[in-house]
Amino acid sequence: MANESVIDILRHMRNDSFEIATADPSILKAAADVDKIISPILYVFGFPGNVLAIIVWLQPRMRHSSGTYLAALGFVDLIFMVIHVMFEIYKVWGVQMFDAPGICELLPIVYMATQYLSPLLVLGFTVERFIGVQFPSKRQIYCTISRARIASCALALVALGIGSMQGYIYKYNSEHDFCGIRESAVRGGHSSLWSIWTWITEMLVFMCVPLLILLFNVLIIKQIRRLAEVEKSYGAKAQTTTFSLLVVSFYFIVTTFPVSIVYAIRYYYVPSDGTVAAVPQQEAKYMLAKTIIEEIGTTHHACKFYIFLITEQAFRREFLRVVAKVLPISRDKMGYEQQTEVTAHTEWNEADMGEAGDPDETDM
Repeated sequence: MANESVIDILRHMRNDSFEIATADPSILKAAADVDKIISPILYVFGFPGNVLAIIVWLQPRMRHSSGTYLAALGFVDLIFMVIHVMFEIYKVWGVQMFDAPGICELLPIVYMATQYLSPLLVLGFTVERFIGVQFPSKRQIYCTISRARIASCALALVALGIGSMQGYIYKYNSEHDFCGIRESAVRGGHSSLWSIWTWITEMLVFMCVPLLILLFNVLIIKQIRRLAEVEKSYGAKAQTTTFSLLVVSFYFIVTTFPVSIVYAIRYYYVPSDGTVAAVPQQEAKYMLAKTIIEEIGTTHHACKFYIFLITEQAFRREFLRVVAKVLPISRDKMGYEQQTEVTAHTEWNEADMGEAGDPDETDM
């Protein structure tokens, strides 16, 4: 383990094992090839998508409570992808940028905090949507921009708090100019601090949180169906305005939950404490499957912009308005109909308010 690079650890911190030396080289090469092929594709779509998502959600007409969560989510996803591409540069080009005091301890905190914060923000706007649909009379109290900002900051502090343990687990070795896991953190195999902490955080953030998101989504769908039966006009509005958020939530669950399952069964295929001998062929196949599942799981950091572009008419309209400002193309050619600020604001309110609107009330 003393020869393990911090980047090799961080690139697969969630599910990887250190003991793959005996695995089938051809299968491990296939796993590496999957990584090299899929990661650049994610960058091509993810970087412009996240930047555009942040720009759109920060527009004055999109600054409702749900938009606050989604702007924060786009920013977190962008940070994650920046760190991810830095890992790729290190791996492919051998550019040294992490084996340094301070960076060695700080990078794991930020890297893991972004992964923790992403599901927490999805849970945040899912709970808000549940309140808005289940308790419409409470919407003006709890579903406001100010509360969304406070909640986003609180969730960020929680994510940083959980990730701060990585600052202790990783340590810069000045003697060998090397960044790696400190020996005391991995002493004891399955009962080590690193193993226990990783298990707790994985199951809590990447399994329990997606299950909570799924539960709230089921309750939201049931309530929308009930509203559609009782009051068709309001039910139709609820279905339209909530659909895109549900798609994002479900996509997050579908891409994240399998990664947690792969992590949960990791020690069956890749023993790490030396008490059980590893089976090289089985170990290599597990590594290949894990790499594919992880790469698919990473897509939720890159695809949210395109999901909203496809599913949310209000988001598309605002995106076209932003593009029309930048590109020398007439708005008529883009299918954009010029509106006054008052008319546009009225359309946002009619989308989901149901009652006379407070300016801070969610419009999504």
